[in-house]
Amino acid sequence: MRRRSIIIVAAGFAMIALYITSRQRQKVSPEKPVSATAIQSKTGLVASYPPRSSNELGDTLIKAQDPLFLEQVMPKLNEFFSLLDGLSVNPLHGKLQPSSCDKIRIIHIPNGIICRLVIGDGWTATYIENSTFSGMMYFGQRGADDPIRAISHANTNTLHQLAQNAVSMSETEVWKIANRVADAFGIDQSEFEKPEMFEEGLFDYRLGIYTVRYRKKGSDPINQLNYTRDFSLKATSPTSAVLVSYSHLEATLR
Repeated sequence: MRRRSIIIVAAGFAMIALYITSRQRQKVSPEKPVSATAIQSKTGLVASYPPRSSNELGDTLIKAQDPLFLEQVMPKLNEFFSLLDGLSVNPLHGKLQPSSCDKIRIIHIPNGIICRLVIGDGWTATYIENSTFSGMMYFGQRGADDPIRAISHANTNTLHQLAQNAVSMSETEVWKIANRVADAFGIDQSEFEKPEMFEEGLFDYRLGIYTVRYRKKGSDPINQLNYTRDFSLKATSPTSAVLVSYSHLEATLR
């Protein structure tokens, strides 16, 4: 009985000592509110990044420092632009940096995500990852000099400006570049009707931008949704061009 009492007393002293030590530590280094979120990344390091938020649609809004973007999305963006570099059709100057990416939005879908973002001041991109595919779904221009927007809005001021700076390419030269781009993008032309190519423009404004699009074999040509792959090239000389838009609708249908 006495031995049991001694053990109880000793345990009590130990708890008191632990409480006093804990209080002393709090006085020496008080806790500070943390505005960042911490997460263990794939590298095993604990990283902190600005807190996530959401919009009224339920999409997750994140910053470029977020591990979800740096580890899951950014490598695929780099693959895409490295591919363009190899084809000499990259419209961006230098390697894509996370600091160039803004307004990053994550849309949660079954078995994956869709990531929409803005690159610099003049480009927008959409990345998709699901159970069967991961990669770029859309890339294109944005802002005042977006030629597609200028065409759809019949903005003659912008169209005039773009037409003044336009360079023309022959159909032969367009196809030389377009076929290399199609092969690099993994477009299996046996799955499509003969590809169509046309120059973007409105009224008398010719913009030196050539769009190539692919319609699923045997599908209705009237239904625009059947054109599941397309890209546009802007001539920079009579024999060279840069990619100014890319769409991979099939990625959403897998």
